[in-house]
Amino acid sequence: MSSSERHLSVEEQAVILALLAQDFPGADELRAQVPSAVVSGRCACGCATVDLGAGTGPRALTSPVQDGVLISADVRGRSDGVLLFVEEGHLSCLEVYSIKDEPATLPQPEDLIVDAPRSWE
Repeated sequence: MSSSERHLSVEEQAVILALLAQDFPGADELRAQVPSAVVSGRCACGCATVDLGAGTGPRALTSPVQDGVLISADVRGRSDGVLLFVEEGHLSCLEVYSIKDEPATLPQPEDLIVDAPRSWE
């Protein structure tokens, strides 16, 4: 881990695992990456979005898990949402956004209304 990287916080890990709670091809590999994934960058606006560096977990299958947004969720009671990105079989970004003008904070996992994983058929 470089000096500009840090481990995921417990809260960030919990949100990612809540997003990955559904079973789909590649989910086990992605869940296995969470404990060793690192934060490699942050959004400049001050929101809770973090870029993720690959941990030591296994790479998810390249099919059906493709690059881009894998899972999205709305946040109950807020005008916020969360997107989980994957690149080359690895977790690559946890985006936390708001449709308001203020930076979005990390939601509680129990407040996520998770959509079905993106399907590539």
